[in-house]
Amino acid sequence: MKSFQFRLERVLSWRGTQLSVEEAKVEQLAGGLRTTDHAMACVVEGRAAAQASVERAATVSGADLRVLEASRLWAVREEKRLAARKVTLKLAIETQNRRVAEARLGVKLVERLKERKYDVWKADASRESDELAAESAIAQWRRLNH
Repeated sequence: MKSFQFRLERVLSWRGTQLSVEEAKVEQLAGGLRTTDHAMACVVEGRAAAQASVERAATVSGADLRVLEASRLWAVREEKRLAARKVTLKLAIETQNRRVAEARLGVKLVERLKERKYDVWKADASRESDELAAESAIAQWRRLNH
């Protein structure tokens, strides 16, 4: 009996590669989200620190207040930009997670087909082995009885 060969092995390999690519894209997007979260925290922290330094100062000039206000306005714009980026990244991650799920399903389907084909091959090999054993037993019985 010939050894088990799955004709769709290349398809299974390709689907596995496709799954890996889709998973890598999710990780890349998640990294972008973490970076955005960190940037948001830095902006909020910087704004709070600037406000606190002005509040702690013994004297505050008009120039200091203008710098503080410019810094506050920049921080507000940056927080809005980062919040929009977070929304975009979260939507992209959801979409990519669906692609990963579809790719996993594709791999599972081909793996199940491979398992079924292997089970059929194994049953055929077992049947062939049983037939050979039976033929051998009959041939041996005939030699002994003739």
